[in-house]
Amino acid sequence: MCTVYKKPSTSAVARLGLSPASCRHRTEASGPQTPANVEEEISSSREKFIPVSRHSLVRFLMQKKFFLNDGECKKFESFAIALDSAIVNKYHDVWRETKVLFDPINPDKETTATEAVMRKERLDNEFWLLQKLAAVMEKANFHELSKPLVQQSLGKHLSREGVIVSVDLDRYDVLHLWTLGKDTPPLRYPWYKQLRDTILRVPPPKPMSFYKRVVVAIRLKHDSKLTLKAFKEVPTNALEYLLPDGLLQMSVTNKAVVTVAMTLASFGALSKVVTMLAGVDAPWTLVLTLAAGSVAAASWTSFKNQCCKYMVEHSRTLYFNNLASNRGLLTLLVDRAEDEMFKQALLAYTFLLASRSPQTMALDSSDQKVQDIGSIPAETLKDRVERWLKAQTGAQVDFDTDESLKLLTEFGLLSGDPESFLHVLPLDTAMRNLPHAPQSIITRAKECDIIEGYDQYVYAGTEEDYAKEAEARRKYGWF
Repeated sequence: MCTVYKKPSTSAVARLGLSPASCRHRTEASGPQTPANVEEEISSSREKFIPVSRHSLVRFLMQKKFFLNDGECKKFESFAIALDSAIVNKYHDVWRETKVLFDPINPDKETTATEAVMRKERLDNEFWLLQKLAAVMEKANFHELSKPLVQQSLGKHLSREGVIVSVDLDRYDVLHLWTLGKDTPPLRYPWYKQLRDTILRVPPPKPMSFYKRVVVAIRLKHDSKLTLKAFKEVPTNALEYLLPDGLLQMSVTNKAVVTVAMTLASFGALSKVVTMLAGVDAPWTLVLTLAAGSVAAASWTSFKNQCCKYMVEHSRTLYFNNLASNRGLLTLLVDRAEDEMFKQALLAYTFLLASRSPQTMALDSSDQKVQDIGSIPAETLKDRVERWLKAQTGAQVDFDTDESLKLLTEFGLLSGDPESFLHVLPLDTAMRNLPHAPQSIITRAKECDIIEGYDQYVYAGTEEDYAKEAEARRKYGWF
């Protein structure tokens, strides 16, 4: 769910090098879906995340037989370092730009403002930051949950603790959820419980699924700051743990028990009063009142205990599963995008390099010809990489061939037609073609002075400022 923005200023458009048409296309492409598509999204979504570290991937590729000859094995690590450096340099401007955009809307900003920022400018920054963030998340192989799926996940549902949970999405101006990886660990089911359920013909419980990583971008209504947070190991049916605002309600069964019990207790109390006024001794009315009142009190106590259990789990998730927040999260996400792009590009290059004849492979890298290296279409490359990743990691990965080939072409390492034959440069030539343009110390110093430096005026929040902020936050919460 995203707020509807006014048209961003032309200065912001020019600064980012984006066009409103491209942003409008992205918004329309992720528009409303039918409920049928929600189930399809849940069941058929394939992860693009490559579940192996960069160092392990380089080692796996160097140990794979018939991929590299002896001379290439000695140079492959240097090639991987050069490729990683080129990708880091490519994304450094993206990282710096996201920090500049986030600065005016950072809820954790500790420095004083040097200029007044109007609401329209904050909305401009927020809009373009979310556009940039969506692009970075796509490169990092995160999957954004669609609006119907978010509505379904945050609608009224029964939690594990037995309490009904719901989130009012109308209280949020901005709400985006990105997920990475999905795991369903095997359920530990003791034999005596299996025997009991078999005798009672009770279906066995289903194992719980978890998102390995979840990134949240939220802004509550009447709030001027955007909040970014990342969490790990979040249950797929408990995304409301990550939000600051929601509602806890009794289940239908508990409501019915409390209503019936209170009705009987009221009837018993009224009957007792009537019999006392009439001078008739009817002890059953007192028994009925006490029994019904005890049932109602027990049901209400059970509901309060369920609420306490839920809030304890909610607090544990926010404390133990939080990975990063706000500005620190931007660095983490850009770093994740760099990792994923590196792994995709290295896999594509290595598999194309390995697609050569034994005679060509036996030659020195400087004697090899480009036309003899590769000679496979993109679909074949995708199939080979996915099968190799399945054998190495056990994960069914949807390898993004388009992004990897685009990056290799941009670095001048790839040629050919993706639908027919692709060719890559030999290893020595590829290393020479990779750009080497590290950031200078002067550039980094200027950036730190602008973004991270402290002004000479120290910001001192007064007690009144903190009281206003606390009062504004008090209207939100789980209750």
